[in-house]
Amino acid sequence: MKNHFLSIFSTQDLHNKVGEIKHKWEKFVTDPSNYTNLQTVVRRQILDSWSRCQSMGINPEQKQARTALTSFELEKLLSESELYLAAKPIIDHIYDTLIGTGYLITLNDESGKMIYLKGEPDIMRKMEKMNFSPGMDWSEGAAGTNAIGTSIVSKKPIQVFSAEHFCEGFHPMTCSSSPIFHPYTKNIIGAIDFTGLWPSTQPHTLGLAVSLAQMIEQQLLTIYRTKYRQLEEYYHQCTFKWRDHSVLVFSNESVLVDGDPTLLNALNLKKEITFDNHLKIKELLQNPADFMNKAEGFQFTYLNSIVINKEEIGYMAIFQNKSGTSSSLMTHSKDHHLIGESAEIKNILHKCQQIASVNTPILLTGETGTGKELIARYIHEVSSKSDKPFITINCGAMQKELIGSELFGYESGTFTGGKREGKKGKFEEANGGTIFLDEIGEMPIDLQVHLLRVLQEKEFTRLGSSKTIKIDVKVIAATNRNLEAMIEEGLFRKDLFFRLNVISFTVPSLWERKEDIIPISDYYLALFAKKYNKPLPFRLAEKTKSFFLSYKWPGNIRELRNVLEHAVIFSSSAEIEKSHLPDYLANFQTQQSLSEVEHSSFSITEKAEMELIKKLLIQSGWNISAVSKELKIARSTLYRKLIKYNLKEPSSVKIQ
Repeated sequence: MKNHFLSIFSTQDLHNKVGEIKHKWEKFVTDPSNYTNLQTVVRRQILDSWSRCQSMGINPEQKQARTALTSFELEKLLSESELYLAAKPIIDHIYDTLIGTGYLITLNDESGKMIYLKGEPDIMRKMEKMNFSPGMDWSEGAAGTNAIGTSIVSKKPIQVFSAEHFCEGFHPMTCSSSPIFHPYTKNIIGAIDFTGLWPSTQPHTLGLAVSLAQMIEQQLLTIYRTKYRQLEEYYHQCTFKWRDHSVLVFSNESVLVDGDPTLLNALNLKKEITFDNHLKIKELLQNPADFMNKAEGFQFTYLNSIVINKEEIGYMAIFQNKSGTSSSLMTHSKDHHLIGESAEIKNILHKCQQIASVNTPILLTGETGTGKELIARYIHEVSSKSDKPFITINCGAMQKELIGSELFGYESGTFTGGKREGKKGKFEEANGGTIFLDEIGEMPIDLQVHLLRVLQEKEFTRLGSSKTIKIDVKVIAATNRNLEAMIEEGLFRKDLFFRLNVISFTVPSLWERKEDIIPISDYYLALFAKKYNKPLPFRLAEKTKSFFLSYKWPGNIRELRNVLEHAVIFSSSAEIEKSHLPDYLANFQTQQSLSEVEHSSFSITEKAEMELIKKLLIQSGWNISAVSKELKIARSTLYRKLIKYNLKEPSSVKIQ
């Protein structure tokens, strides 16, 4: 059976073959009505591609590929590309076997833009006159028939030889390309290509391209499996946290990872990896409220990003069962880990209920790990907007260049490589509901003016658009930084601070609500016992309880959570002993005991000052300048106080 993907089956008499194909090409470009007569002598894939090029108005005399990406855009794309991350080591490894063959290896994205090129310098120089280099557009719509673009359009591997290229400038080339498919969505995410000058033509290069594409797909599968395991674990944690709700978890490639079976049935979704299912979920995520409110028997609550290690890897959708009994406010707070009976936590819950119906900005301050996001969720759920979206954006986890497009969206054609149909921003997604701006102090100052306009005018424009979009969004911001000090340093706008600071309160540290340490510990012990399939009803030993109540918890609830997870993993008994805790805690206990003896002679005022300095040092990561500025004392004075109170940085690095 003849292989229609190949152009050349033998390297003999290549010059005559070049002439024959050139003659057929000339017959077509001079008179496209020759399509029918050429069907028996030109491969169907090539002839169909020529026809597409002719209908798109591509100039057959074109000599060069066009620029698609600037060097900055290419660098940015590569920094975010999972395809490049998976493919580059494979391409670099196989490159040595191609030295002397006259071929270059290229990696191209799903739209045909070349993003990586590997080859011998002399071959690359010969290809420069055709703009065969990274950042160039080798899609069929820009460069005519060529292996890269045509393999992407046809979704099949193909070899394109000499005058089979629609544009005359590329007739000196021979190319073999294979599309690369996403292992889960089955979308084309790129193409691997071998290109040289036609005298170097070899039929086996197409098989090599197919093999290399499959190797890259396998590497991507390994990468995605790790991510999908994280999402599976996240889903199981959500089902425990949201016992009175139904949960769906999606990857950021619009793949359904897991979900409540009854809810899936109501939405007519299937937990399967098919292209059709992928398209359906992609539509769902673009318009979550419109789609998800169609679930009979369920009330869509909100869609939230899943960020792990400062990377957005998926989305979580929360639904409330309409037929179920509504939970009390305190039950919601417990699902959100706002657990305890301390006066501090009760005061917070009371404040949240008071401000829930007020549609003015709210600023939450407090140390890292105190649960500011959980409180923001609670405010949303007890408000009249609880049936609308709750959208979270971490201003500190995003690249500066992307914050504007993430917050406000962009129109079609605004960015090279952006979505063809444009994209809604987080404010638009949150319309009618609540947006939570975490780490607001990390937002670049040049973008703060745009946020100020949204807060003042209740409107914004997408990037690349002049159309104003009106919105009704409750804004909750949070930070662990001193915004007033940042204003003095010129890092935060004073007008934005005053606009955000209409209603504000500080979330207390775990040390300030010591009565809640044991109840929170009990909650997490039960959570991790379920996660790691341990049937034991874990509890803290009395000595461990005493230690927990004496420890300062600089990392707050987040640190407590990590400590308890470590303990459950390493404990083989029902009681959590100190030996089950991370090593640093045992060491800290000894140091603290010695410290208490050393400082027993200090007055109450001195002890209070010492504790304040310690707290500020921990919060700032031992930034002496920041702490001295916060205390409004000279650096030299602060150094003397460090010596007086015997305060030393935990690491071996000395304070500069």
